[in-house]
Amino acid sequence: MADSQSETRLRIAGLLKQYRERAGLTIREAGKLLGKSNQTVSAWEQGRGQPDADMFLKLCEVYNVESVSVFFGEAPPEPVLSVDERELLESWREATDAARESALMVLKSNKRPLVKKGKAM
Repeated sequence: MADSQSETRLRIAGLLKQYRERAGLTIREAGKLLGKSNQTVSAWEQGRGQPDADMFLKLCEVYNVESVSVFFGEAPPEPVLSVDERELLESWREATDAARESALMVLKSNKRPLVKKGKAM
């Protein structure tokens, strides 16, 4: 059991370092964004401690990881597409390059305004 826990701790440590580096952050920068000391972040990456569950949520946010599940290697969920979206995607895949270029021009010129918290952007 102890070996399994040690392996898990080292796997988590490696993932923490990998995601921090992928985010382009130094240990010090990560610590500042997480509200932790660089010594704490370093200890996590060396397997000498682990963040709690709430901190994993913050780590995902800071390291731009979609979710804790994705952090630990699960595939992100497939997006749910409407019938129209699936039809559009299928048409896109079958279209020639010229048709795709025309479609993009039309779509880019006919965007709806984004709405955020009840206000148009």
